[in-house]
Amino acid sequence: MEINLKKLSEQQATSTANERKMKLSEDAQSMVFQLFTKNVYSNPIGTIVREITSNCDDSHVEAGVDSPILIKKFKDPQTETLYISFIDFGVGMSPDRVYDIYGTYFESTKRVDNTQIGGFGIGGKTPLAYKRSTGQGEGEYDNSFYVITNYNGTKYYYCIYEGADTPVISELHKEKTTDRNGTEVRVPVLQKDVETFAKEMVRQLYYFDNVVFEGFEDTYQDSTLSNEYTIVRGKTFMYRGTNYANNMHVALGKVAYPLDYNALGLDSYEYRLPIAIKLNVGDVNVTVSRESLDYSESTIKKIKKALEEAKAEIIELLSKQYSDIQTLEQYFEVKTNFGTLNFSNGMSLHVGELVKQKDVDFSNFNYSFMKMPNDKQLFSLFFDVKSYGKKPSRSRWDDPYRFNGGYEALTRNNNLYYVEDEFNRKVVKQAYLKFSHDLYHIITKSDLMNDYLRKSICEMFNVDLESLTTEKGNPVKFMKTLVEMQDEYFEIVRRKASDYDKLVVPEDFIEERKRERLSARQLQTTIPVNFIGGQTRQRVKISELVNYKQPIFYGTQENESELNQAYRMFEILFPEVRVIRSTDWNGLLRYEKGKGNIMFLRLAQNNVKYMEHCKTAYPVSQIETRMFRRKEANVRKYFYASELVSNFNSIEGFYGGSAVLSLISPVWGAKVKEVEDYIEALPEEARSDSFKYNKTLLEKYFKLDDLKYSAEHKKMQKRIDEVKALAQKNEGILKFIDLPYYGEKDVERYDKELIKILKKVMVF
Repeated sequence: MEINLKKLSEQQATSTANERKMKLSEDAQSMVFQLFTKNVYSNPIGTIVREITSNCDDSHVEAGVDSPILIKKFKDPQTETLYISFIDFGVGMSPDRVYDIYGTYFESTKRVDNTQIGGFGIGGKTPLAYKRSTGQGEGEYDNSFYVITNYNGTKYYYCIYEGADTPVISELHKEKTTDRNGTEVRVPVLQKDVETFAKEMVRQLYYFDNVVFEGFEDTYQDSTLSNEYTIVRGKTFMYRGTNYANNMHVALGKVAYPLDYNALGLDSYEYRLPIAIKLNVGDVNVTVSRESLDYSESTIKKIKKALEEAKAEIIELLSKQYSDIQTLEQYFEVKTNFGTLNFSNGMSLHVGELVKQKDVDFSNFNYSFMKMPNDKQLFSLFFDVKSYGKKPSRSRWDDPYRFNGGYEALTRNNNLYYVEDEFNRKVVKQAYLKFSHDLYHIITKSDLMNDYLRKSICEMFNVDLESLTTEKGNPVKFMKTLVEMQDEYFEIVRRKASDYDKLVVPEDFIEERKRERLSARQLQTTIPVNFIGGQTRQRVKISELVNYKQPIFYGTQENESELNQAYRMFEILFPEVRVIRSTDWNGLLRYEKGKGNIMFLRLAQNNVKYMEHCKTAYPVSQIETRMFRRKEANVRKYFYASELVSNFNSIEGFYGGSAVLSLISPVWGAKVKEVEDYIEALPEEARSDSFKYNKTLLEKYFKLDDLKYSAEHKKMQKRIDEVKALAQKNEGILKFIDLPYYGEKDVERYDKELIKILKKVMVF
């Protein structure tokens, strides 16, 4: 990185007779070494990864080689020492270069070259900032590392370590070699730090495209530390994925830096896109540690310019991607999935949060000359929709049967039918569609030339139309285009929906419908039934059963025991629901109108056929899945908590509960209060005895032998046991004291002297 050490300021200084150069003291050298090996880095591991890899990359640039850098994790089999090595195949280092350049702080060969990343002359020494505990005592650590370099046929082995006053380079060994030039920086690492190294390799080397990792397969659970990745390179930006940052950041050469948007005076939300703006080494300043950007005025200015250039390129690329949009359906597709930028290498990037639709050029779109409403607005203008069958719930906007119009809903729903001209209802078709879909929709074209739509059209398209037609009765130019657009939209409807007029109802459905239909006379007849839980034998009109909206569970003589059992279970689980038990003399049901009614019927086998015409009638065998399962959680909670509730009831009145006990002992009062709150939060059924006496019956429907107690439940049981033990411990004393019970709301009424006595005599 090119650094001009002389041009520190544009400000001119006037020389005076008293001018002197500042200097370092004789004792400063040790302090400087300490500063730049230990204290300058807030993230030593990340700095080692970034700086040593950058040096490797610079060596490749200097040597003009295209080989990848190798970062390898391995263990020395003899010493069991774990190492991470950074290996380049560049120029290598001669002994002179090792001692005079690599071994000298603030000395660098890169200050006049912006194609190389380094420049401060301290990056190669960063492993000295990594302290490995020796286990020999507090403050004892080792920060040595090794440099192995091949230079012109000789391999040199060096150890660099912290000396008494300054770091020391010690040549360990040298030997002849036929290996190509290059350098390996070998750093001993602790096992506990390996994952941190791996994470920093992902983050610090995110945009290095010439690094190969070896030996990390079992180290970092995230697959991002991989040799298989792709970097998209635009003119002004780079994109690799979303693992570095969600906001736009900087790639200074190959080194990634997050941006401080507060320092830039920008709102980070407006730059929410995981791309790096490309800056050349030397374009902006970095701090001495190279851990972050130095936000000088010139740096801020350049970064702001680069951010806007990158945004402009993204918009340009998205516009080119959408330049072929011509048809209405293509336009809808884009509007539905707007903002996904596809690259030629198969990668894609969602830019919808950064790029607005108004920023993109749709100049080739057939209707680009007019203001375009969204697809739902167009649909509501162009078409009339009538729904038949089961109506969607008003409270459920995610109802799968609901159809809100629009292109996306057209592609999603399969219960849509269109009619070319006038809609002529066919009873058998209506019945078949209701049988097939429950709810279905008929789509017809609206008459755009009807003058009552003129105001809506003007507002929707922001146009001024005094009339929809010319004096000769022909559509005005705008309306002619709108009718063409309606026809094009209807073509989409034809492809997505089904033709109602061409629908053929299957013969078997028609035959079944004829066979099942009850006559008016049949509906007015009565049949004998037994109301379970009520009068044993009554007659009920068939129409009453067919038109009944609430559940009916039925069976024959063979199911009598099952019916009685189901009825009893229903009363236990749904005490709030009324059961119909009789009819009047006309065969009409006696019940209170509104929700909350149900019937249990026993009838003759030859009358079961009538129940098939009742929409809400089910064999009694289905009551478990249709009714009881919804209560299973509460039943399980009751038996889960019943023993705890019972134990609690035995201590609930112990000296007035938590409120009074807190007056005597706040600690024990708090314990009881904790249990009280837990019990209060249980379902109402869990605090009553409604299930207790019917456990045998409940077990026939619910599995209750696999209840597992939670940690909180066990904690509450322990609290109850503690309070019971406290009560037993004080039983001999308290039987002589009659403490009145006023309740929690009247705690202040308790005699203060009596409370004082209890504090003294009770054993805690």
